[in-house]
Amino acid sequence: MTRDIIDLLETVLVSKFAQLSREEIQAMFLLSDIKQTRVYQEARQEGEQAGEVRLVLRLLSKRFGKISDHRIQVINRLTLEQLDNLGEALLDFGELADLDNWLGFRIGE
Repeated sequence: MTRDIIDLLETVLVSKFAQLSREEIQAMFLLSDIKQTRVYQEARQEGEQAGEVRLVLRLLSKRFGKISDHRIQVINRLTLEQLDNLGEALLDFGELADLDNWLGFRIGE
């Protein structure tokens, strides 16, 4: 994931600075500089959130079988912090109603 982001940024920079070589562009921007950019931070957070959603949905599916599309849509809208909390809370869920109660409480915030 990180390498893909770096490759994308390098591609954009190469197109913007067509007169410079790839090595010259790399020398201009250290990896630590790239990691501080908003684009990098947003891409990283989106990647973490997508991974967390996949994990939570796999755990819920294993425990309760097929999860409805509506529940999946709601889970997809949760923040990373809410996903972490849901991942922990689902260990105590005995039935899908527990998930619905948890999601209903969180949606109302």
